[in-house]
Amino acid sequence: MSAKKIILGLLDTAVKVAFVIVVAMLISKYAKVAYNYGYHIFNQTAVSSGTGRTVTFTVESGDSADTIAENLLGVGLITDKNLFKLQERFSEYHGMEQSGTYELSTSMTPEEMLSIMSGGQKSDDAEAGSDTQTEAEPEIETQTEAQPEPAEEPDNG
Repeated sequence: MSAKKIILGLLDTAVKVAFVIVVAMLISKYAKVAYNYGYHIFNQTAVSSGTGRTVTFTVESGDSADTIAENLLGVGLITDKNLFKLQERFSEYHGMEQSGTYELSTSMTPEEMLSIMSGGQKSDDAEAGSDTQTEAEPEIETQTEAQPEPAEEPDNG
């Protein structure tokens, strides 16, 4: 073998190893990001704890979830607009935001904000699910039974 073939073989191997390392690092990084988003979609947290800061927020007619997310981020009610868009997408209030002016607080979760902005209406699927659940649960009525009075013994005296 010539020295040229050996050097090219080593260079080829080094490039392949470097490629595998870069791909593994990218997978690791983006897996953490994906986990973080997935976790926060369903375990929502407020921007601040306690009473928070109340903000008057206006939703215009025809505002999309993207526009609402940008506006909420602009006034400090959320910390990540992409996360909010995912939370809205997977919530029971998806696409139900109504135009109007709302009093929102930094102590509210995104789900609570969406509930207020949708007028408290839930999607038909969620309502149907909750109705079925209440129909399936029987009402329990407690009745007190009258205790029979003890029979008086005759006085044989």
